[in-house]
Amino acid sequence: MIQTEIVATSLRKNIVLGLAVWLLLTSSAAAQNTGTITGVVTAVVDDQALAKAAIQAKNSTTGATYAAESAADGRYTLTGLIWGTYEISVDMPGMRPFRKSGVAVESARTVQLDLRIEDWQLNTIGESREDIAAKRPTPPAGPMPRLSDGHPDFSGIWLGYEVIDPGKPEPLPWAAAYLKQELENNQKDWPELRCMPIGPILQGEDGDNLFVQTPKLISILYDIGHDLPRLIYMDGRPHPNDPNPSWMGHSIGKWDGDTLVVDTIGFNGREWASFEGLPTTERLHVVERFRRTDLGHLEKEIIVDDPGAYTKPWTIKKRTTLAPPNYEFQEYVGRRLRVALSPGGNRGGTSPGCPRILNDE
Repeated sequence: MIQTEIVATSLRKNIVLGLAVWLLLTSSAAAQNTGTITGVVTAVVDDQALAKAAIQAKNSTTGATYAAESAADGRYTLTGLIWGTYEISVDMPGMRPFRKSGVAVESARTVQLDLRIEDWQLNTIGESREDIAAKRPTPPAGPMPRLSDGHPDFSGIWLGYEVIDPGKPEPLPWAAAYLKQELENNQKDWPELRCMPIGPILQGEDGDNLFVQTPKLISILYDIGHDLPRLIYMDGRPHPNDPNPSWMGHSIGKWDGDTLVVDTIGFNGREWASFEGLPTTERLHVVERFRRTDLGHLEKEIIVDDPGAYTKPWTIKKRTTLAPPNYEFQEYVGRRLRVALSPGGNRGGTSPGCPRILNDE
């Protein structure tokens, strides 16, 4: 009996030892069959390291994806990549999306790939992130104000929104092709190039927002000349059965505790869902959630649902701060240009303004 127990114990030890050796050999072989991509993410305008940039490597053959986030010094590392060719993408709020195809990864090798990202200001002097941050006033401190009915009071001028999470849109093939075309052509079809509104998804990022609030109606005015005001009906009315398609859509609001929930339909399919060029259709449905956390801070969450252009809804998160006392809207006027459109569009060509006919002085 004792001999049998000794044999069983010895057998168990041999099995455990064998498994340990097998795992060691397997992990060693796996490491030898995979590669690594590493580097530093910096901004083109000032060579500043970019932290918290979302980097993704997608295998061109299998579609397998690997993700990493840049550290405070801009460094990132993608490990465990099966050998093959990859497309590298970088997404970061306020920066132009980065795409690089044909990056070859070999087994047991490390690829050094530094990534330089452009900002949306086209790197113009005086408009770096530090410049913009330095110009932004310190928000007032204090508790969140309320109206006489107990609901939060959003009234006041709120500075341009800052995107803190752009979400993960998954465009349908035609929408992905449209986005690719716009990126390659410097956003030549950007609505503002033709003095058209940009709709509620993007409005308020490049300008200030004035909230005028009553119990039955909330209006949001923008200081960009060709952006239309928003009317949010708070009187309990439903959406019309057949809304007239428009840039701003038809908006109705309600309260969810201290959160203002705005539901909007009836779009014309001409607005963009991102500054990069993500398109929309008339099937677009937008739900916004506004939350004032204290006197000087406002958070906004946008759920974008457009089955005509995307495989599923996604969520964008933004925030802003209250303007200081005596702050006023600045006048914004489209300048007449002698060119209809520069070859690269407004973003890459002449001064901002609405295009006019060639002989217009």
